[in-house]
Amino acid sequence: MPLVIGHRGFAACYPENTVAGVRAAIVAGADGVEVDIRPCRDGTWVCHHNRTRDGEPIVAWQFDRLTRAGVSSFGDVIAALPAERWLFVEIKPLAALALDCSLSALIDLLHARPTATRVISSSLQVLATIAAEVPKIPTSWVFADFPDWLPVSGDLSPAHRHIEALLATGRTLHPWTVDRADRARALAHAGVASITTNRPDLVLEALHG
Repeated sequence: MPLVIGHRGFAACYPENTVAGVRAAIVAGADGVEVDIRPCRDGTWVCHHNRTRDGEPIVAWQFDRLTRAGVSSFGDVIAALPAERWLFVEIKPLAALALDCSLSALIDLLHARPTATRVISSSLQVLATIAAEVPKIPTSWVFADFPDWLPVSGDLSPAHRHIEALLATGRTLHPWTVDRADRARALAHAGVASITTNRPDLVLEALHG
């Protein structure tokens, strides 16, 4: 059976990318969670999907302001997640300078959780950087639209509608975001490695009964 990964925690029922959502997904029985991360102004990595908040880039926000706005730090999510549960970390695309300035703090966080962690990103540059710095942590490339080409190696995290077209590649596949029981069962039958979902409770029921 594929791993069941809560998308942004338990996005269907709890604020996304929050410690509360992460804990709820684990209580529901998920094998792990996925969170989106970005660095803010002081270099702290926070869980936030969008590039901006209230019209202002996350990289311009101070961490204490984000905390008051209800944004969780990546460190807090790591602390809330049991060591045996998977953490899929989606590093959002960002400028090379912003990544370089915050990379040391991110590497320290990843070193603190060397097992049951997967780094995913739509940026191949980000993935290459992480693979060079923390080679033991697996990575996979995220894409929504079917690409004109694929990297010669590596796991893939495609939108789930592309799975059937990718099966012949023999690559390890981690589709997202699957919120229907019938689709979850079809993907499990196809042999995907994980299923990321806003409804881990629904997918768990579909796969395990």
